[in-house]
Amino acid sequence: MNQDNDRPIYHYLPPEGLLWDPCAAMFWKGRYHLFYLHSSWAEGGPPRRPDGYMYKAWAHISSADLVHWNRHPNAVDRGQTGNIFLFDGTPTIIFPHPDGGGASCIASNPEGDLMDWRFEPTDPVLRHPVQGTGLYPDNNDVTAWQEGEWCYALTGTRDTAGNGDTQHLFRSRDLADWEYVDRFYESERRWTSGKDDCSCPDFFELGSKRMLLHYCHHHPHGSRYYLGRFEDQRFYPEAFDRINWPGGNLHAPRTMLDEKGRRILFANLNEGRSMDACVASGWMGVLSLPVVISLAPDGNTICYEPATELQAFRQDLTQRQDVGIETDTEIPLPEARGDCLELDLEMEPRGASEFGLKVRCAPDGSEETLVSFTLEPPTIQIDFRKASLRDDLTYHQDPRIQAAPFDLKQGDCVKLRIFLDRSVLEVFAGDQRYLVQRIFPTHPDGLDVKLYSRGGPTYVRRLRAWQMGLPLGH
Repeated sequence: MNQDNDRPIYHYLPPEGLLWDPCAAMFWKGRYHLFYLHSSWAEGGPPRRPDGYMYKAWAHISSADLVHWNRHPNAVDRGQTGNIFLFDGTPTIIFPHPDGGGASCIASNPEGDLMDWRFEPTDPVLRHPVQGTGLYPDNNDVTAWQEGEWCYALTGTRDTAGNGDTQHLFRSRDLADWEYVDRFYESERRWTSGKDDCSCPDFFELGSKRMLLHYCHHHPHGSRYYLGRFEDQRFYPEAFDRINWPGGNLHAPRTMLDEKGRRILFANLNEGRSMDACVASGWMGVLSLPVVISLAPDGNTICYEPATELQAFRQDLTQRQDVGIETDTEIPLPEARGDCLELDLEMEPRGASEFGLKVRCAPDGSEETLVSFTLEPPTIQIDFRKASLRDDLTYHQDPRIQAAPFDLKQGDCVKLRIFLDRSVLEVFAGDQRYLVQRIFPTHPDGLDVKLYSRGGPTYVRRLRAWQMGLPLGH
């Protein structure tokens, strides 16, 4: 395994090769099970089909505590993004046929150990024939679930040309004979483009609503969701929002519901490095931290918080209280230096137009990443224009400031939690926003953290900083 200054310490990633979509997730018999797309680069490079597509296995990991993860044999040798669900009480997986064609494959696990998967017959079976021109143009990611006597499946990603994103609903009583129902929903141009798609679908109950979590490949690409109603075998979106914002690195989220009633989200934190740089290092892609999502009181948005189990990574707490930051000044935090940190702040703008903190700061000022709030317009943002001096980064064409709307006024107290793990930066702004950025500082001493305020002063009620690392026994 290659050791380098980009490779995260307390985030999960496989020893080598490509980590891509989290393709299925389930809490089962006291353990959190996660399946993700993986291509091994250990011998001869990743396997490819004749058109150059990189085949990917369904790698399988599980944990009792969301901290210590065990690796298991691959569930599928060649697959794409699907999901896992219970059909008549039996764990069942569904995924697109790796050679395309608008078809899906299904396997079951009668033993209930999520280890041995049975296909009937032994080879993958084409379950969803193509229904018409344009129905499955490029992508046939799939998800399925059971309600009553019916098993429902969504696949397809797009409507007819120019009509935007959708999914297409199928149903079956026995997982063998499927019938096409209709388009699952009709997208609206007030929210999405006529060229958008609805890939990596994940459909579930969230509070009093149904949520369709998905990924869009059309610019500005990113992870996003609809909230709405599921009635008479049709989804009616009532609200829409993004999770990933232009310039961000959160890809293909997937969720599970645990025994505590928490809906937990995982995603791939994709790269800002070039493919050549990733291959040279031996790894590509990182699994996000587990994020608990819930329906906000307004019923039209969701709330985000890091899973409490992440406190197991904390080490060496330092803290300050009642810190005043004067107009257009910075305050170094020498006690919080590092590249593996959790930072927890409560901040109050008292005239500032922008305030926050800087991480991975080089002593000579050549590199730094800003996490800040602005008042006009009210946003939470990650400014990574000076994050790295490297010349092998591929996000230079994207916005170099990832910004999301945030409900904020002068005098409000806002909470900010930041998880820094070498090249990974995950930000929780109150419970309103969850932002992710990949950064690749080069300076060997680029470990400084600084508070700052612009346009007016800012008051910091509390700041706590932990060095982060693997717990004993990891």
